[in-house]
Amino acid sequence: MGNTILIVDDSHLDVEMIAAIITKDEPFRTIIIANDGEDALMQAVRHQPDLIIMDWEMPGMCGLDTLKVLKKNELTADLPVILISGNDYNDKIELAFGEGAADFIQKPVNKEELKARTKSVLQNYATFKSLKDQTNQLTLANHKNERILKSILPLPILMQIKEYGSIPPKRYKDCVAIFVDMVDFTTKTGKMSPGVLLRELHELFNGFDAVIDEHFCTRIKTVGDAYIAVCGMFYTPDQIEIEAASAAVKIREYIIERNLNNEIKWEVKIGLYNGDIIGSSVSPSNLNFDIFGETVNMASRFQTMCEPMQINVSESLSKPLSEAYKLVTRVPKKVKGKGVMPMYYIHKPLKPIKKEEAHFMPAPSMQ
Repeated sequence: MGNTILIVDDSHLDVEMIAAIITKDEPFRTIIIANDGEDALMQAVRHQPDLIIMDWEMPGMCGLDTLKVLKKNELTADLPVILISGNDYNDKIELAFGEGAADFIQKPVNKEELKARTKSVLQNYATFKSLKDQTNQLTLANHKNERILKSILPLPILMQIKEYGSIPPKRYKDCVAIFVDMVDFTTKTGKMSPGVLLRELHELFNGFDAVIDEHFCTRIKTVGDAYIAVCGMFYTPDQIEIEAASAAVKIREYIIERNLNNEIKWEVKIGLYNGDIIGSSVSPSNLNFDIFGETVNMASRFQTMCEPMQINVSESLSKPLSEAYKLVTRVPKKVKGKGVMPMYYIHKPLKPIKKEEAHFMPAPSMQ
């Protein structure tokens, strides 16, 4: 397919001459004509030509002034322009290139020179467009990749990967792990279509995300119907335990409110446990951020040993939480590897809980 070339000149004879020269060996080139600068500006926007060949000396808006306007418009700024002039040749070369002309030709026009310069500018512009397209595609891909990474990685970890290229393991002190599990998930979803199932999980987990963010916690990942978050890894509210419990209570309230207006009813079981957590990626080739350690395992077990729509917490959490929540003491349960352990359900707040501020903890360094 041939190129599109806009010829701008107030002389019909000159337009016909230039068109004949540049199409003699390239008959598939499309020629567009403008007789003055204002018409040239409109034709350039409309047709986005691969090249503009323009006379300098025209009544009204001259070629140089037209070039200036073209370069100020983002729709035409990249279009290459060859200026042609017969007066004060040496003085105009510097002006033309200074305003962004791709080339300059002196009148009377030499046929071979015009053909050669036209071919050269078109080749350069084709290369420029190809590189620009590649750059745009890379930019788009980077934006898409970043959106994907933001959906699976905590923001501080994503910042660290950008800076260091890896996720070194780190021990995070005094955190609260939060495990949320959907009750009877397998039974309920057995009769759902894949589309309905994914829509339900998408809405539920988005609702959980909003609560988690509000209380300075961090969603770590979702595994099937399980939702895992941590309070205190990257944001340190003054009362980490209270914020984690408040997030769990809000998730339970969200489920209750959602069930009032949703045909599909859900229940959750939530387990909370506090202590140190190790965070890192599993391997250099896997950027998924994960958490490990006794605190994580115990939060999972406390969630498993919980009744529907209850929030099961450890004895170590019961003390700070008793100042803000009414707790229900459970019959101690035997936990694998830990023996018999006291457990407590969070019932309801004792009074309105004051919203705390949190401090951001930067991503771990490579040291």
